[in-house]
Amino acid sequence: MLVRQPSLYPRRKPVPWQRYVAYVRHAEHRLARRRHPLAATIAGSIVLAVAGALFAQAVGVGIGAGVQDLSRSIADTLPTGLDSDLVLGEQPVVVSTAPILDTLPEFTKSNELFFEGRIPSFAIREDSAVAITLNGKLVSTLAIQPDGRFGGVPLTLVDGANTIEATLVEGTTEIAATSHTVTVDRTAPELKIVRPAAGATVEGEVIVEGRTEAAADVIVNDRAVRPNPDGTFTERILAPSGPLVIAILVKDKAGNETKTELGVIVSEVRAPTTGLALAISLDRALVKPGETVVAEIHAIQDGQLKPDLAVTLQVGVVTIGTYRTDSTGMARVGFAAPNHEVEDAAVVVLAGGTSARATLTVAKPTPPPTARP
Repeated sequence: MLVRQPSLYPRRKPVPWQRYVAYVRHAEHRLARRRHPLAATIAGSIVLAVAGALFAQAVGVGIGAGVQDLSRSIADTLPTGLDSDLVLGEQPVVVSTAPILDTLPEFTKSNELFFEGRIPSFAIREDSAVAITLNGKLVSTLAIQPDGRFGGVPLTLVDGANTIEATLVEGTTEIAATSHTVTVDRTAPELKIVRPAAGATVEGEVIVEGRTEAAADVIVNDRAVRPNPDGTFTERILAPSGPLVIAILVKDKAGNETKTELGVIVSEVRAPTTGLALAISLDRALVKPGETVVAEIHAIQDGQLKPDLAVTLQVGVVTIGTYRTDSTGMARVGFAAPNHEVEDAAVVVLAGGTSARATLTVAKPTPPPTARP
């Protein structure tokens, strides 16, 4: 048989409910004397709710809070101003009478703005009104409708940032205020197309790259494109072979738009090159006898640049020498043109059983005509 040991801390009897009623009435009386009438109304409701919660808690655990503890809890819980935080436990709840503005834009391209708002129902009084200021200057004082609505007044904004403030007033007393900033921007966003160039022939997939202002909306051929934080954007278009019109539209936060169109020709994708391919180009196609010419040789193996390939250069029947391509598959060779005049001399590069050629014309300069006596 279990024997309950006496507790070292004897339980106190719960505080009678009549005491809670007395505490609440006393708190209401003190609040009514020192607070604004509107605040007293709010505080009275809060006091009743807090007192009820504390009473339920005390009865549930069977422990009386005590006169001083309960009074201190109620006093600490109540906000000290119309827009103070009401703390229940550890969670603050904001009690505010500030005007509530209907949704306003952050950016606009119009200098005219209509706005409306409302006052919280518990803050509506017969002598209340809403003062509207724009950029620090009083614009209008609006009456509050029975349902708490106010507004319908047009505001003329200036270019750039505009601060709109709505203040709940009672006579000459400011109760609470709400502010909002609207920026007027009437400049169309910049748009620069990096590629493709207008009229270019594009093989297979068309890649559109451009730049606009940050946070702008970009649409390419009716498709939304997400730009990067710096305003650059990229879009890929798969189109059949033939002419293609690319339409680009950008729109900034204020609604300003910039449009552009360009046309390109889409061609079929060519099969990749297999085997070894050579290419040669000359820095000049017409030179004087003995002048220096630079040949640029490129080698491609199976569609890739071919480094360290031995290539032989010939001019006509004369072998200039054998050279090796660098890491980029290129060899640059300088040689002297023939000492005699020749038209369409063959400059040939040979490697791996294949070749490529270019033509060179060597001609003496035409002497100036002699003056007749």
